Amino acid sequence: MRRAASPSMTTSTSSSPTKRPKVIASRNTTVNVDEMNTGQDVVTIPRSYQTELVEQAKEENLVICLPTGSGKTYIAVMLIKEMANVIRTSIEDGGKRTVFLVKTVALVQQQSDYIRIHTDLSVGKYYGELGVDLWEKQRWIDEFEHHQVLVFTAQVFLNLVDHNYFPLYKVNLLIFDECHHSEGENCYAALMKRHYDSCHDPPRILGLTASISAKKIMPFQLNQAAKDIENIYRARVASSSNRQESNRHGTSVQTIESILLDLQPYLNEQKAEGKKIEHDLVDLMLTTDYLGLNLDEYNARSVDYTIYLQSEYVNISRLKHYLMNLIHTGYELGIYGLFLAAEALQKVLKSSQALNLIPDLKGKELFNNSLQRIDCLVDDILRNLVDINQNNYEILFSSKLFNLFQCIKNYIDKDQLGRCIIFVERIYTATILSNILAFLGEKCLPENKNCLKIKYLTGPKASIGQATMTAKYQRQVIKEFRTGEINVLVATAVIEEGLDIPQCNLVFRFNKPPNFSSYMQSKGRARAKQNAS
Repeated sequence: MRRAASPSMTTSTSSSPTKRPKVIASRNTTVNVDEMNTGQDVVTIPRSYQTELVEQAKEENLVICLPTGSGKTYIAVMLIKEMANVIRTSIEDGGKRTVFLVKTVALVQQQSDYIRIHTDLSVGKYYGELGVDLWEKQRWIDEFEHHQVLVFTAQVFLNLVDHNYFPLYKVNLLIFDECHHSEGENCYAALMKRHYDSCHDPPRILGLTASISAKKIMPFQLNQAAKDIENIYRARVASSSNRQESNRHGTSVQTIESILLDLQPYLNEQKAEGKKIEHDLVDLMLTTDYLGLNLDEYNARSVDYTIYLQSEYVNISRLKHYLMNLIHTGYELGIYGLFLAAEALQKVLKSSQALNLIPDLKGKELFNNSLQRIDCLVDDILRNLVDINQNNYEILFSSKLFNLFQCIKNYIDKDQLGRCIIFVERIYTATILSNILAFLGEKCLPENKNCLKIKYLTGPKASIGQATMTAKYQRQVIKEFRTGEINVLVATAVIEEGLDIPQCNLVFRFNKPPNFSSYMQSKGRARAKQNAS
């Protein structure tokens, strides 16, 4: 007979992957960790404090004060989607629009792109350099009709409302980014002062800030600063009740994102140069005939293109890829996982080979600057966080990771672990997750610390600081899994198809299956005959 599910888990059905397979408490089955009360995916799965604040913002005007890098913009996106029904209707039919105000042109681009990526809504962007000050009223009517969310620099929107080109009562949600910039006749304060109270159907207000005041203030002045900003926005100041969770997603991610921002202009410049060389080569190929006309020029540009492909652009671009992986690791695995990944990247970047591959002075400066900041992240921030919180697993690990370990521990306690496979999406997740589970096994299972025998199995590509995995090594790991030398295998999709692993009775999916085939393949791995029910 199949064992009964525990109260916190539900029995699986053969549902499609769009509904996600439920967590199973019996053996010979698949467990999807994404269902286990997680909240680490910044894009698709909101963290608990984000959900908490969105629920409050649905009921009242709110100024959200959270650390930089803790996902304030995603909270705004969640609220936009919650209130989206009315903005999907045309203005002529009584619909409204969501307006997102920012302080700079760069933020118009950044926030409009972010909303466009995370919603299915039409997003418009407006700032002075587009010549919007010269637009007639009809042009603005058309813009509001064709877009559902509109991102403005604050002065542009203030001018619109001042001239009655678009009344405030047709806005359902008004979002103020960096809302602590609200002193005196600042655009934010002026908009609220001149138009909000006189509006017969005012919009919901959402303010976003990492600081309660733009001024330098003493601790005893904080309460008054909070009252001032509440008065300006007719709102209540709110932060997360779970300070630990929101803070741990702040400083570390902010450091990595700031490095990425510094790299991007250089990458854009180098990419444009590469496109130009490619274009020149195509033109020369079309005009070079059998007599060899233009052949010297073609050869010269071919050399340029070869140099470009081997240039610092490729290596700086790879650095960008590594940094984006670090951010993903932080959200998937938590502070300790981010520390391990950043430490591995630090070692790679400090190798003489990495720097020697960058011949350009500007590229070297960027590389060295990035390395210094990664050193600071690893040695001054993450290492200290790990040391201080070495016994506080709520801070060290993502809830998804710790739920996974707890589920494995439950099977160990019942002497039912058998053979276990954990499927992950990315190679570096496999390497780091296997290390963390081994660490947790030693820390949390003192009497059974040898019961978790873990290895990871991936495809041939290398991860950060890792050598490529050869076919010979893959076969060796599978052999050890068959014979019981290891009993937990953390693997990418490389073993979903084609490899025969008969003695497996427990399968976890750390991420949701990318498609139905992947779900069925992983389900088919849970089939240990001696334990079949």
